[in-house]
Amino acid sequence: MQSPAPTIGEALDRPFGTPRVLLTGTIGTGKTTELYRIAEERAQREFVVYVDLERHFSEVVGDIPALQNVASWEICFLAGLALLRAAEERLAFRLPDPHLRDLEHAWSALARATGEASAPPKIEMGTLAKSMIVLASKAAPLAGPAAAGVGAGLSLLGATAEGIKWALPLGIRKRSLPDQDQQMQTMVRCVNVIIGLVEQHQGSNVLLVIDGLDRIRDFKRARELFIDSTAIAQLACRMVVCGPFALRHHPSLPSLRGFTDVPPLVNEPVLLQRDPSQPGPGVRFFCDLFQRRVADLGAGDLIERALLERLAYYSGGRARDFVTSIQVLAGRAWSADAPRAAEELISKVLDELRRKRETGLHRGHKALLRAVMDDPEHSLPEGDLAQELLSYGTLLPYPNESEWYYPHPLLTMHLLRPSTAGSAGSEPLSG
Repeated sequence: MQSPAPTIGEALDRPFGTPRVLLTGTIGTGKTTELYRIAEERAQREFVVYVDLERHFSEVVGDIPALQNVASWEICFLAGLALLRAAEERLAFRLPDPHLRDLEHAWSALARATGEASAPPKIEMGTLAKSMIVLASKAAPLAGPAAAGVGAGLSLLGATAEGIKWALPLGIRKRSLPDQDQQMQTMVRCVNVIIGLVEQHQGSNVLLVIDGLDRIRDFKRARELFIDSTAIAQLACRMVVCGPFALRHHPSLPSLRGFTDVPPLVNEPVLLQRDPSQPGPGVRFFCDLFQRRVADLGAGDLIERALLERLAYYSGGRARDFVTSIQVLAGRAWSADAPRAAEELISKVLDELRRKRETGLHRGHKALLRAVMDDPEHSLPEGDLAQELLSYGTLLPYPNESEWYYPHPLLTMHLLRPSTAGSAGSEPLSG
């Protein structure tokens, strides 16, 4: 897998400018793993604050669908709260009360202006910040490189007894505001004050890592956040943001305002473009990954190479799907008291995963997927339906000289079984 982490790390190493990276990719390609890797590698050099907005909306707000409608100013606000908590608990730095009140007033004004809340609740920002779930480092000052590794690891700051139940509305606004609106600019300034004070106190740069925005499926919402608005990119710190894959196909992406780089993370090419029924070079990647992960267990022979290649092929090149197949296989093998994975067991696992992947597909979905299969170039179709299938991992992108697309290979086992010469034949990697 072509990891973007080294390139992003090189950009963050440069002593000039303020790198802001928007990482895009479909769900399941390992973006969160890449973000963790970047955060861990930078923890000894700068003050890293990692916030997962999907987890926040799910576990703290208790309304995961609201993430689909989150506004840019709300993202800035949540980033500010995350930084508040990280600074207080990892750096023993508490923001002066006047700045806390400024942040509260900025949120209240925007909540009223956007129709999110007519009478916003009175909540002390420092207390509210304790509700944020954050990963944070304790970077050494820039002036002390010899001590850079001391206490610099990432720590999880979870829920605390002092934290209150989340009571602020999020993702339910009725109106949008332009970036130039005074209240929008006030929110950005408030968060930038926090960033500046933390950097001044610590003597090192802040690196803000925002995960979870890849869960936004609607292109219109993605456009509002990153194309029509630069509010997030106006935050005055180094930044790595995991963005919606829907942005990947907009012509403005290469020159997205405010972000210095927009690298993609696509699926491993486990299919051959000229004949997707045959395994591609990405199959070897997953086989090698499995062998590395089980090396310490002395269990490298639990799955015959040919059977492991089948699992890799039918993962579609998605790291998450490959791991899931191994987990399902382990469960079935345990129940069957099987010492090794036999072909029959692998077939049962793939059949179980196939049935789940086929769930919910209607005639329109199948027609579009079939059209992609029949297209010699396997190009991405126009329209919202294709974006929907991409969002759910039903239609997958693959790297080549340029990107190409194909249905998840589990769907080709039965529902979309190839029937034409050149992409037909028996089931791939049938063993």
